Amino acid sequence: MSCNKHLLSQLQVAKCTLRKYGPSGTVEKFDGLCVLPINVMNEKIYVFLWFWFIILAIVTGVQIVYRLGTMKAPRLREVLLWARARPRSRKQVKAVCRRRKLGDWFLLYQLGKNIDPLIFHEFIGELYKAEEMPEGEEGLP
Repeated sequence: MSCNKHLLSQLQVAKCTLRKYGPSGTVEKFDGLCVLPINVMNEKIYVFLWFWFIILAIVTGVQIVYRLGTMKAPRLREVLLWARARPRSRKQVKAVCRRRKLGDWFLLYQLGKNIDPLIFHEFIGELYKAEEMPEGEEGLP
């Protein structure tokens, strides 16, 4: 008979042999079923952890697909940055995004998440103006 070790570790009921002294002073053996409460509790914990790890695996998979999408799709990066700088025109956000690499975009996106939206709106506008201005006119009023 083959024995599954995992199955044995999760037994909830086992056969018990109880020995006690009878009326004549001899040892009597009683066979019965004993409930193993610690294994019942362990089983509930394992079921919870199993579902928790499945949920975490799904969330992690979605997050990886999202990150790969932002790395490979410049249009998605434009849309995400435009959503953070909503009042700005899409043309300005597109111009700012197209001239930046992935690391620069990520920094801009994190700035957009962590500062006031109006300040970020102005910041994107200033970036756009700085890129559109010819090099010789930077210091002119």
